[in-house]
Amino acid sequence: MRAVRGWVPGLRFRFVLLVSVLFLTLTAVMIVVASYLDLRDEENRIIEHARSVGATMSRLAVPHLNNHHYLILEQELESIAGSGIVDLAQVYDPNRDIIVDSDPLISYFDDIQLDPLILAAVASGSEKSRITQLEVTMAFPVRAGDATDVLGAALVSVPRPAAVGVVWAIWQRNATIALVLLGFCIPIALHAGSSFLRPIKSLTQTAHSVSAGNFDAPFPVDRKDEIGVLARAYRDMVARIRENLEQIHRLAFTDSVTGLPNREHFRQHFLKQADLSADKDRKLAVLFIDLDRFKRVNDSYGHEYGDTLLKEIGERFEDAAGVSRLDQATTYSGYGGVEDFVGGADISTVARLGGDEYAILFAVDDVRRDVAAVAERLVKSVERPCEVNGLALTVGASIGVAVFPSDGMDYTAILKNADIAMYAAKRAGGNSLRFYQDVESSIQVRDRLLVETDLRRALLQDEITVYYQPKIDCCTTGIVGVEALARWKHPTNGLLTPADFIDVAEETGLILPLGETVLRLACQQGRIWFDEGCGIPLAVNVSVRELEQPNFTARVLKVIEETGFPADQLELEVTETVAMADPEGLQNTIHPLREAGVRFAIDDFGTGYSSLAYLQRLPFDTFKIDRSFISGLGVEDSNRLIVQTILAMAQSLNFDVVAEGVETLEQHSILREIGCATAQGYLFGAPMAADMFAIWRAGFSCTFCMPGSCVTEPVEIANPISAA
Repeated sequence: MRAVRGWVPGLRFRFVLLVSVLFLTLTAVMIVVASYLDLRDEENRIIEHARSVGATMSRLAVPHLNNHHYLILEQELESIAGSGIVDLAQVYDPNRDIIVDSDPLISYFDDIQLDPLILAAVASGSEKSRITQLEVTMAFPVRAGDATDVLGAALVSVPRPAAVGVVWAIWQRNATIALVLLGFCIPIALHAGSSFLRPIKSLTQTAHSVSAGNFDAPFPVDRKDEIGVLARAYRDMVARIRENLEQIHRLAFTDSVTGLPNREHFRQHFLKQADLSADKDRKLAVLFIDLDRFKRVNDSYGHEYGDTLLKEIGERFEDAAGVSRLDQATTYSGYGGVEDFVGGADISTVARLGGDEYAILFAVDDVRRDVAAVAERLVKSVERPCEVNGLALTVGASIGVAVFPSDGMDYTAILKNADIAMYAAKRAGGNSLRFYQDVESSIQVRDRLLVETDLRRALLQDEITVYYQPKIDCCTTGIVGVEALARWKHPTNGLLTPADFIDVAEETGLILPLGETVLRLACQQGRIWFDEGCGIPLAVNVSVRELEQPNFTARVLKVIEETGFPADQLELEVTETVAMADPEGLQNTIHPLREAGVRFAIDDFGTGYSSLAYLQRLPFDTFKIDRSFISGLGVEDSNRLIVQTILAMAQSLNFDVVAEGVETLEQHSILREIGCATAQGYLFGAPMAADMFAIWRAGFSCTFCMPGSCVTEPVEIANPISAA
């Protein structure tokens, strides 16, 4: 059946096939019924023929039996039998016990065996018959003229045609009629099927177009039938999805305070321009700007004054950089993210990265000259006092510059190097400009080489360990999972977090043994907890370098098998940026792990660009909302709206949701109120060693979880992290 379904090309063919099968079935039934009726008619015709001949013979025999003219009667019977219609004709005279036969070789003087039907007809005075496969035999009484006395009996035998021949002739006739009708039926069915299925085909094509990202595809909403109702409902659903996507991407790419592009928008814009610049041998300058003395404004007058000042400074930076708000809007398209630029378009953009930090990107020919000219205008723009609610506020600007590609080949390196140059400008007294290439970057290089050397030694000497941060049910505040996080017990620098060594591990390829080490340690500990009767689902982060390895799946399955940790209790976390970089390749890589029961989560959701069509097809189970959105809950309404939109999208796609970075009771309360199921953050517990986690878990379970009720306020408990 599956093979047949796979072979059938479409609804139109299936419709015609259905009509043809129904027609053929009905035709076969019709032929069977018609053949049966025709066969019965043929049998009745033979019986009637035999009856007609017999009745004629009985009338002809009356005068001959009365006058005993047997010779004349014999000649008449031979004439009847000679026509070929009758096999046998006999007349019986009971008075003289004489049988007159139609066979010329037999005389009425011969001793002929009397057929029982003749005796029955004479005795009863009524018609008698016998029907066999080969013939129909009938006997009729011969009565005198007054129709009272029975003079004798007449017997006639008529041959029956073979049933097979009759049936075959009937079937040939009816089959010919059916084929002729089928020849008319199929074209009519094809035409009717095309007309009937055309709107369904149109709706299907529209659905494919929408799933590919074309939300403006037309729907056949002008129809009044069920298809029109379905099309209108689908159109309204797509419109709501588009509005939600536009809203979430607008909020995700725009800074809510200044209206400028935010950090993610700036990152995507840089990546696209870097790709174009690589082909055109063009240089890009990134200016990292931090406002001097801004903290005093916030501390003295409050965040309302500070936000107003940030907005004013952002507008001045746009003017100084020669970027209009309309120009920046053209670099962003609602739900599609940052669009490609065509040659000759102005690529300059001004973004607020967060706090009092801004970034500017523009193309340069002469680096020193072009950057110095822009930086001078920027510094002068902030030197003018800004009037905020009647107060004249003044700040400065420390500017660091990194140039692509000479100061770095990727976004992370460029922004980090521009940040280093900015801090050099601050150390020089602020309100000044520094180029990264002028900063003592050789110190950084030596530091990174030292980290690489120490990390190689750490992997050999088992200095890598795993800390565990719990995931909490927002309603019951029960523990529902734990995330495994790498830590490095450095012999001289103490406990190091991934921020201190993960970049070096990625660049040098050490991330591969590091990732396998963390996975193995986490699964070993998870198995220990299961053996102790307190098993818990475990989440482990996976890097893009690991996913690119052809043996990644085999290594994960090997670790699961060797440690004995249940595969269905393991969840691997992949960042949204990695997931969207190569969705098809990612799907092929993780499919065997999904088959084994391993779950997958999109980490840092909301910071990258996710296509709805890809999200529907990617085999993920969980969204992890980035902490940048959670930190703004209770502060900015836009963050709450973003989280609500992500929750609605996750629910429609049947994803679980985990909120990262929950640090306050207010954030926890808002998450519970808007329906977020799971949270993770320092409010509940920081990452901790396995032994400390066991102590914390016991205390947390005793004081935090209240069976049968929903805890409204988290209970303050002693945090064992400080003892770790």
